[in-house]
Amino acid sequence: MTKFWQEEAVERLVRRQFGRVTWAQLKSLDVADGTIGTWTRHGYLIRVLPKVYAVGHTAPSRLADLWAAVLYAGPGAMLSHGSSAHQRGLIMYAPAEIHVSTPRVKIRSIRGVVRVRCGRELPRSSYEGIPTTTDAQTVLDLAADSRDTKLVRRALAVLEYRDELDIQAIEAMCGKGRAGSRALREALEAHQPELAHTNGELEEAFLHLCERFGLRVPLFNRWMYGFPVDAYWPEQNLIAEVDGVGAHSKAAQLRNDRRKELTLREHGHAVMRYDWALVSAASEQVATDLARLGVPKLT
Repeated sequence: MTKFWQEEAVERLVRRQFGRVTWAQLKSLDVADGTIGTWTRHGYLIRVLPKVYAVGHTAPSRLADLWAAVLYAGPGAMLSHGSSAHQRGLIMYAPAEIHVSTPRVKIRSIRGVVRVRCGRELPRSSYEGIPTTTDAQTVLDLAADSRDTKLVRRALAVLEYRDELDIQAIEAMCGKGRAGSRALREALEAHQPELAHTNGELEEAFLHLCERFGLRVPLFNRWMYGFPVDAYWPEQNLIAEVDGVGAHSKAAQLRNDRRKELTLREHGHAVMRYDWALVSAASEQVATDLARLGVPKLT
């Protein structure tokens, strides 16, 4: 391979991997040890993980960090568990460590950086060009790692919202001895599509409040008369606005809130407001208020 084509091949590979490359990949492209050493001394290659390099610079990049973790775990590796779920947009927050699975058996995790599950021969999918586990495997692994089913339920709701929820494939993943099977079955039994419409932790907590006290779950984030409303019970003409800390404290936002409430009342809707303190610390009182306003109990 000529030097020109060698450099072009390296550039194509690095571009596909968001600026990350491994020592083994460079060697497979016939880059000599001396060249690798020169690039390293001159700062063109910058070590970010064992035998994984940033090329040219180390500017912060979530996708580059994910690629580095996958490359560190070796050929056949992929994002899995919470990292796959976050990358695929199924949960709101990424785990503190990047989770990867690999068919290799002797790859160590790096505490605080990457958690590796070894010896996992799994089919690979991809999202935004990064190898990941499939949807079904991702929700099973998420269930195995989760202390409760809320994260898994949200992932299922997002999949349904995208018209990508394959119940048959997910149920087929569950089985005796498979970690997460019980939690995943529980999440399927409690499946709530409206979770995909909630915007942030407070709205999600408000949905779970309704479930906990046996109240009908509202529609979330529907547009009415030119405004988005947080929670809406159509039959009761009732709207609940849930306000996070600081979200509605600016003068412009307060004016917008008042205008929205005035418009909604003009159209015959009752509008209630509950903040984080009420939803989290006075949930029973909020539930009683909603029931008094006509939100029906589920039988």
